[in-house]
Amino acid sequence: MAVAAEELIRLSNLAVSAALDPGRWQVFLDTLSCSLGTRVCTQLIGYDDLTKATPLTFSSGYDPYILELYDEHYADKNPFAANFATCKVGDVVSTHQLCRPETLKKTQFYADLLLPLEDITGGGGSMLALDGDRMFLLGGNMRSKDRDKYEDDWLRLCAQLAPVIRQSLEINRTISGLTFEKWAAEQHLMGSGTAILVIDTAMRIHYACAEAQKLLASGSLVGCGFDRRLHFRSEEDQGRFAGFVQLQSMGGFDVFRNWQARDGRGRNWTCRSIGLQLGDLDKTPFGVFMNKAVSAVLLAVRPEAGSDTFLAQMQKKLGLSPAEAATVLKLADGRTPAEIAQDREISIYTVRNQIKAALSKTGSRRQAELVRSVEQLRLQGSR
Repeated sequence: MAVAAEELIRLSNLAVSAALDPGRWQVFLDTLSCSLGTRVCTQLIGYDDLTKATPLTFSSGYDPYILELYDEHYADKNPFAANFATCKVGDVVSTHQLCRPETLKKTQFYADLLLPLEDITGGGGSMLALDGDRMFLLGGNMRSKDRDKYEDDWLRLCAQLAPVIRQSLEINRTISGLTFEKWAAEQHLMGSGTAILVIDTAMRIHYACAEAQKLLASGSLVGCGFDRRLHFRSEEDQGRFAGFVQLQSMGGFDVFRNWQARDGRGRNWTCRSIGLQLGDLDKTPFGVFMNKAVSAVLLAVRPEAGSDTFLAQMQKKLGLSPAEAATVLKLADGRTPAEIAQDREISIYTVRNQIKAALSKTGSRRQAELVRSVEQLRLQGSR
């Protein structure tokens, strides 16, 4: 039977969760193996000549003894693997296409590994990555007697899941060796408790940390539908963020945006977006699964502390007057001098004079240095 939409969403979400926690691939495969109404032995298999990654990375449903036997004696004698090189990335192929049954059943591989597991010669998989140095494949084996009823649905499911798996593997690669949430929070100078999301230029969420998942579930500020596309509750905030994403999608605009948003409960949030190229981050053993120039947006969201309290801190720590602090805080929040003048109902000349005075008092040579002083103070308050 075909997989229901809700189950496909659940599987996609599990694959997304594995982007930042590779150990979650095991949970993904365990769930995938039970998704069709019959048992499917699932696997993420591959090799990497550069890192010497294990030939069998993750699996579910196989007898442990069979896995041990495979690792010890058959990792380099897999009859299906002989035709992997004929596949292209994105191809979905059945086991019978990879190795004809009459050929397979003449092998010791079949006799020792597949026949003991109730003749699991059906199934197939999707090619996730293939180049001169590495290969990764999502695969599944099912009983021969289940092929007619379930194999087409299995191959269709592999095709549906392959794009999100490839992107999650790419994030595995790009941020391996980093504590991503720490890195992301440092990029935004927002400290702990920040909701971190990675969003592509089609507005699809590819990663949401625990804080971000709570925020999405509440729906008070942001949310997402079945297609995992991010949307802000406020049309104004949605338009602002969509404009930033569109700019990033044009390429070469790794820009930074900062704005204030208000949720449905009247709470204020600091929202920060920074464009990035996934290929610019550190490598991982998974190799290149997507174009290194692919654009994405890192969104960090954090609830504001009481503005009056923070303004008082700015006055004390930076030596600013109440009016100067109010203007500089809006500048740090990404407002232009003209917007600040409109917000505070003062002239733009007064705004410029207040910024000039703040630059002098803090020893800042440029507005960027002044903003950084505010952000460092804000970060100290979040610890």
